Amino acid sequence: MSAIFLIGTGFYFLLMLAVGYLASRRVNTMDDYLIAGRRLPFYLAVPTIVATWFGAGSCMGVSGTVYSNGYFGVLADPFGCSLALLITGLFYAAPFRRMKLTTISDLLRQAYGARFERVATVLMIPFYIGTLASQMLAMGYIFHIVSGMEAEMGIFIGSMIVVVYTVSGGMWAVSITDFIQLGLLMLGLALLVPVSLTHTPDHDALFTLFRNEFFTLLPSNQASVDWLAYSGRILMTGLGAIMGQDLIQRSLACRSIAVARYSSIVGAFLYLLLGMIPLFIGLAGRDIFPSLERPELLMPLLAKEYLSPLLFTIFACGIFSAIMSTADSYLLAGTSLVTKNIILEMWPTANEKRKISYLRWTNIFIAMLSFALALSGQTIFDMMVHSGATLFVSIFVPASAALFWKGATRPSAWAALLGGLVCWAGYILYHGQQLFSDGENILFSAATFGASCSLLAYVVVSVYVRLAKPSLQQAHSSTL
Repeated sequence: MSAIFLIGTGFYFLLMLAVGYLASRRVNTMDDYLIAGRRLPFYLAVPTIVATWFGAGSCMGVSGTVYSNGYFGVLADPFGCSLALLITGLFYAAPFRRMKLTTISDLLRQAYGARFERVATVLMIPFYIGTLASQMLAMGYIFHIVSGMEAEMGIFIGSMIVVVYTVSGGMWAVSITDFIQLGLLMLGLALLVPVSLTHTPDHDALFTLFRNEFFTLLPSNQASVDWLAYSGRILMTGLGAIMGQDLIQRSLACRSIAVARYSSIVGAFLYLLLGMIPLFIGLAGRDIFPSLERPELLMPLLAKEYLSPLLFTIFACGIFSAIMSTADSYLLAGTSLVTKNIILEMWPTANEKRKISYLRWTNIFIAMLSFALALSGQTIFDMMVHSGATLFVSIFVPASAALFWKGATRPSAWAALLGGLVCWAGYILYHGQQLFSDGENILFSAATFGASCSLLAYVVVSVYVRLAKPSLQQAHSSTL
C-alpha cells in the first residue's frame, strides 16, 4: 500500500465519521432520525436517491455482467432501476409525501390493519439484511484487492464506519454522506473511461458495439425469449423496487411534494446516465482483459493496473462511496421498519429520546446480523438478496391499491400477499431442477408469475367482496 492510498482513504473515512457526528446534532426526534424531519432539500434529495441504489452491483457487478453477457444481462440495473425512479417520481412520490407517513408499512397499516402491517414488515426485513450483507462483503473484496488486507478485516472496517455514522446521524448523516459519495463515485468512474479508450485497439469498433448493444435489449432481437423471465428482469426492479423502504424514505424526507416528485424524476435520468459508464467499461474490458475468470473484478483490476497512485486512490474512494452509500441506505431502511412497525408497536413510548435509543440499538443489531451473514459466505446471502422479490410479488399490488383505489379491502390485500407468495415460491419449487442450469431466468420468471397471481387474487377477491356485500346487507335486513 502506498502512503498516498493510506492518507487518501484514511481522510475519506474520517470525513464520513465527522459528517455522522455533525449530523447527530440535528437529531432530536424520531422523524429527524428516519426522514430528516421532512426537510430534505432538492440538492440533497437527488444525490441520496441515486446513491442509494448505485452500489457494488451497479458498478462492478454491471461491468462484469456486460463483459460476459452484454446489455441483455443488465436489464434490471441500470434500466429497470431507472424506470423505477421515473415511475416513482411521476406517480408515487407525491401521494406518499402527501400522506406524511414514515414507512411503507404505515400505509399498509392504515389501509389493511395492524396484523397485515406486521406480516408485511417481516417479509421485507430479510431483503435489507441480505442486501446490506452483500455490500459488506463487497467492501471486503475491495479492501483485499486495493490493499492486500484480508477480506474479513476489510468487511469489519468498512462495516464499522457505515454503522457509526448511520447510528449517529440517521437520515441526515446518510443524505449528506450520499452527496459527498456520489461526487466521488462519479469522479472515480470517470477516471476509467480514458483508461478504457487508451488500451482498446479499435475505438470505432468499441463505440459501434456500445451503440448496437442497445438493440439486444429488445426481445425481438433475441434468438429465443422467455417472456416471463424477460418481464421479470425489467419489472422486478422497475415496479417492485418502488415499494422499497429505502426509496420511499427519501420521498418522505423531502421538504415538499414538488421536491419529492422532481428529485426522483431527475434521479432517474442521472442514474441512467451514470449507469452507462459501467456498460462502456464492461465492453472495453473484453479487449483489455480477454480471459477474466472473475469479470466482476474488471473495474478494480483496470484501476490497479493503469492508474497512478493518486488517481487510484481517488478511484478506490469512489468505489468505497458506491458501496457505503448503498449500505447505509439499507441499514437505515431495515432499522426504520423494525423499530417503527414492530418494536414501537409492541412497546409504544412518547419519549423521543427513548425512540432514538431504540433506533440506534436496532441499527447496531441489524448491522451485526448482516455482518455475520457476510462472513458466512456468498451462497447464503445471495439467497437472502433474492428475497427482495417479495416486494414485487406480495407488497406492490396491495400498496398500490391502498394509494390509488378507494375500493381497497382487507380480504383483497391478504389474498394478494399470500397468493403472490405462494405462486412465486411454488413456481421456484416446481422448476427446482432447472435452478442449477438456468437459475437466473427461473427466478425472474417466478417473480413475474407471482406478481401476476397477486394482482389476479386482489381483483378476484375485490369483485367477490363487492358482489357479496349487497347480499349480506339484504340478508341482515331480512333478519331484522
